[in-house]
Amino acid sequence: MKDPKKEPVVLPGDKLAVSEEFLPGVHTYDDSGLIRALTAGSVVKDTTNMEISVKPRVEPEQIKIDDWVTGQVETTQANSANVHIYFLNGKPTYKDFSGMLSLRGLSGGGRGMRRTTPVKLGDIVRCRVFSLLNGIIHLSIDEPDMGVVAASCGNCGKPLLRGSSTKAKCDECGNVEERKLARDFGASPINP
Repeated sequence: MKDPKKEPVVLPGDKLAVSEEFLPGVHTYDDSGLIRALTAGSVVKDTTNMEISVKPRVEPEQIKIDDWVTGQVETTQANSANVHIYFLNGKPTYKDFSGMLSLRGLSGGGRGMRRTTPVKLGDIVRCRVFSLLNGIIHLSIDEPDMGVVAASCGNCGKPLLRGSSTKAKCDECGNVEERKLARDFGASPINP
């Protein structure tokens, strides 16, 4: 059995074969009769179908339904917020992922009731991915472990501390703000 670490690595644009020998497979292309690599990786030859492919060394990071993410609220609207994602299932992600956090049903704004703000600009939130419809990462904070994990005071900018299950308090100026707090809100350090 071959050791994949000792197999030669091809780089994008490297010649793999000629089109008379093999058909272009996954991560390859035909360049005027030459089969070339589209990505860095190891060559895979399928002699049954006479296809040549490249198996990438590093698989691209992808977000799936039921993953949980941690990120920062970048924009807010009445029923949604845009979240820049920094952690995927507790591990740092260096991809430029952004998701749309649905706030419907969380603001408590029924007829005659005062509207609350489940998240605010700059909050660090932990969310669950519930849909990938139309290429948009749809997020939810409905679960007890999901919600705001860290926030700053709207008055003085100091970190907020847990006051109750839905309220956070600033020790510096005494300001109290409502949020949809995660169960571990205010825990230090933040568990992504």
